[in-house]
Amino acid sequence: MQINLSTKVKTVKRALFPLPLVLFPGGKLPLQIFEQRYLDMIRSSMRKNEGFIITLSRDEGFADVGCEVLIKDFDTLPNGFLGILVVGNRKMRLSNPRQQKNGLWEAEAEPLPLDGKSPIPKNASILQSLFNSLRKHPAISELYPEVDETDAVSVSSRLVELLPFDLESKQMYLEQKSLERKLRDLVTQISAMEFSQKRDC
Repeated sequence: MQINLSTKVKTVKRALFPLPLVLFPGGKLPLQIFEQRYLDMIRSSMRKNEGFIITLSRDEGFADVGCEVLIKDFDTLPNGFLGILVVGNRKMRLSNPRQQKNGLWEAEAEPLPLDGKSPIPKNASILQSLFNSLRKHPAISELYPEVDETDAVSVSSRLVELLPFDLESKQMYLEQKSLERKLRDLVTQISAMEFSQKRDC
């Protein structure tokens, strides 16, 4: 079930941070920043109190749907790099990308509809079980001490971020408009992974 909780929002200009990963709203990501263009981006984001967009990097360019993130915490790391913790805020569709003189990319960004909370259906209960199993890992429990394990949107998003799917599959899930279809496809993919592991044992 797709629920649009957003009203019409004007397109905004945002800095881009292409990375070989896919982040969803609500996702958390620690980053080490050392390139000058991205240090400038962080300073600008904090000064303007606005986010920037993490988008999947590709061999040629980057995906045109990414996730706006907000800086939750920052610190100077022992190696001298800037360490920041960002949290996914909302999905954004990108257009008219352009590269600045310092190498930083910017684009016009249009907020996409948000998914409202939705209970996990019985035919997708494997998702809840798998997520509960993954959160026993210290690194994951530290990053996500509180997640509504009954919410299909949160659980499916965290699973796509954490599981070793190929990046284009993760991007497909990010762009999927139908929660019902996303859950169905995710259950199918996880079941196939489990079958393959049992067969190889």
